[in-house]
Amino acid sequence: MITKKKELKQTFLVPKNKLRDVRRGKGYSATYMANLIGVDRRQYVQKENGLYSFHDYEIVVLCKELNVSPNIFFI
Repeated sequence: MITKKKELKQTFLVPKNKLRDVRRGKGYSATYMANLIGVDRRQYVQKENGLYSFHDYEIVVLCKELNVSPNIFFI
């Protein structure tokens, strides 16, 4: 079972480059985005880099702020 979880993480925890591009395009800093979801900048950057996953409520908050579809997290 642990192997299955490891495989899933390797498959789906990929860098969120499109999210980063949209954030930068709108002029938002990683610190600003981190404050929106209640984490520190380092944690946010790790999530954006694909080291950790975004929680569902974080996706909703970020999508509303960026005015984008949640699909951006799965591209």
